[in-house]
Amino acid sequence: MSSYRFGVREAALFLAALLFVLLIQGALPFLAAPTMGQAVWAMGFSQSFLNDSIFSIYAHNFGAPNPAAIAFGLAGAWPAAVLMKCGLTAIDAYSAMIGLWMTVAFVSAYKFGRYFSVSPALAILGAVAWGTMPVIWAHAGYSMLSTGIALLPFYFLTLLPLISVGGGNELPHKTADVKTIFGYFVACIIAIFMDGYSFMMFAAGGGLLGLCSFIKAEKEHRNMLLRFSFPIYLSGLGLAYALYALYVGKPQFESAPMDFFRGWGVDLTFLVVPTRGVHWVMDALGLSIPRSEDVFFGDSSVWTTSFCLPVIVGAFWAFRRLSAERRMAMGFAVVALFGFYMALGPSLKINSVKPAGQPNMQLMPKEFAIAGTGSEVLSGAVPGFKNMRASYRWLALGVFASWVLLAMVLSLQHRKYVTSGAILLGFVILLNLPHIPEKLENDIQHRDGFLALESDVINDMAQVVSPGERVAFLPWRNDFLVNYAASRLKIVTYNIGGDKNLEEARSHWPSTLRKFPMATVDTDFASRVLLLLAKKEADVVILPYIDTLWAGDEWPYPVEFKDALSPVVKNLVSSGMVEVDDREYYATVRLKPALIPLAGTVKFEEAVGRRECTPPYCLRRDGFVAPENSFVGIVRDGKLKSTGIGGFLYFGPYVAMKKGEYQLTVRGKSEAADSAWVDVVSGRGAAVHGQFKLNANSSDRDQTLVAGNIKLDSSVEDLEVRVHVEGQDRVVLQGYSLEPVKE
Repeated sequence: MSSYRFGVREAALFLAALLFVLLIQGALPFLAAPTMGQAVWAMGFSQSFLNDSIFSIYAHNFGAPNPAAIAFGLAGAWPAAVLMKCGLTAIDAYSAMIGLWMTVAFVSAYKFGRYFSVSPALAILGAVAWGTMPVIWAHAGYSMLSTGIALLPFYFLTLLPLISVGGGNELPHKTADVKTIFGYFVACIIAIFMDGYSFMMFAAGGGLLGLCSFIKAEKEHRNMLLRFSFPIYLSGLGLAYALYALYVGKPQFESAPMDFFRGWGVDLTFLVVPTRGVHWVMDALGLSIPRSEDVFFGDSSVWTTSFCLPVIVGAFWAFRRLSAERRMAMGFAVVALFGFYMALGPSLKINSVKPAGQPNMQLMPKEFAIAGTGSEVLSGAVPGFKNMRASYRWLALGVFASWVLLAMVLSLQHRKYVTSGAILLGFVILLNLPHIPEKLENDIQHRDGFLALESDVINDMAQVVSPGERVAFLPWRNDFLVNYAASRLKIVTYNIGGDKNLEEARSHWPSTLRKFPMATVDTDFASRVLLLLAKKEADVVILPYIDTLWAGDEWPYPVEFKDALSPVVKNLVSSGMVEVDDREYYATVRLKPALIPLAGTVKFEEAVGRRECTPPYCLRRDGFVAPENSFVGIVRDGKLKSTGIGGFLYFGPYVAMKKGEYQLTVRGKSEAADSAWVDVVSGRGAAVHGQFKLNANSSDRDQTLVAGNIKLDSSVEDLEVRVHVEGQDRVVLQGYSLEPVKE
């Protein structure tokens, strides 16, 4: 590192540049916020940590019955909790937390330049170029993914001393530098608890740098790498992974199908032509084009974050000037190529669009690919790589390494190369900028919307629920809003936001709750609500009239589910068992005070289950929505019809039922049922509890096709009603019931 003086002028330039980067990132506490939806989600964890202790790292207010570990972003959520403890509002704590990490990223980017002996002023320019990369600021809506990408200079800065020193030409230290090792281990832990994607970029990129250094090194250097550097490198990653697995309680999450990797792979056209509405200067010059999810696979994040032609061109130019003077240049070139290669996903895409008439297709089947890339060998089999399902995000590694190459040019002795490199960095910054006035306005709205949401919904809920109450928000969704609501209200709820967190929580939900389908109000919805309250698995049920995922992302948000839930509210009121408080954005449902002492008793649960005909005491099906439980039927007007093919017209629903005697009733119409039959079984057909022939009738009105009694000698966990037809049978099912025989 050179000894350029860092004076007052450089300090003022540094602070001005940092403030500019924070403006681009939207990290401006008390004025703006980078995002709203992810802030609602993350600050729910932060508030829940605080509800227990400043030292807590698990949420106990949502994702019940087990404590919830945040699937990614603990390195952001916990510092935000500390800031809230210091008195900041939730949204300002979020902005301040992002600002703090972005400051670390900016300082690290500056130090990266200084590591390669770049002058302070030019190192600041390089830091601005990194801090304004669209792969960072355009990912603000993905919370700590953006922060993790921004921190790549910090992560790699801790690794460089392990594989080379002083710009890449000297050997590693021959004695273990405790400070260096400790710093690298800390970086590994921060990386994995910040975001899994950037952790994998750090791991893969660091490995490639080390390998390139090994190949080009002399014998003594190779020995040091084998004995010292590589064991430290692997130990840091291994320790971080072990701590994360211990925290979340599992070694890894389920991997996605290869069609997901393919759909979220970057299209080569996205790299060179920006999307309209994203880049200020490119839009003004008319060099951007519109793109839509109706046309392209994946989602908008794939094409709004991936324009990187300026830095690619700069890196190519820089590499040609660096290759003879900087050993590390080849290593970063290899890292860049690997990042861009992995970003393609398993298939090559060049302006690849969805097939006509399928605008909702996001996954990309193999047959629509131009050619394979071969990366499925890694994505399909190698741990870590299997979880990088949004393939395009590997771009961040390619962009980072390209930026390093361009920044390294600024350290050369050739003045014209330094000048050209600085000009190129200036163009990179200019072409990467968002529409600054519009972005600032949106970021201000993020903060205002968050505060308005708290005022309109959270404060209103505080009037109708009490701390410590167990609450179920139904129908359940990917409930980002509930994270924050539950924590602020200090209630306990089963609901939780986040795909991975939701998957984990659902596996522990009580059986009554698991019977509710996602985001759906079906015919048994009201009955299940009553049973949930009767079993005391919830003290209160809240029926949201707003989308608890998207309302957390944008406020005000329309009341869109009130009409769908109105019949449920009427049914609940007519039951005479509950009190319903119908409010603007939701309704609350509680047992009447006289019934609350009975909740949780077997007698009351059974009485409600029999009355509402819900498993495990009673079973009823009125109408059919889709033939999901049929091999040979089609659904028309809520009825399941045979199609002239032999097989099971209906099977299911695989529910628990108590032992006892029941009356089976099958309703519908049959013009021909010579061979049709129905049975009641469990154990996937191993135990038959009763079998009956279907009655034939030709009436225009639906009638009883079967009426008979069955007996369960013991309780079962997977009771199934099956209706079988042959090709000549013409049967229409309206529904069925299995009701206890009155003693």
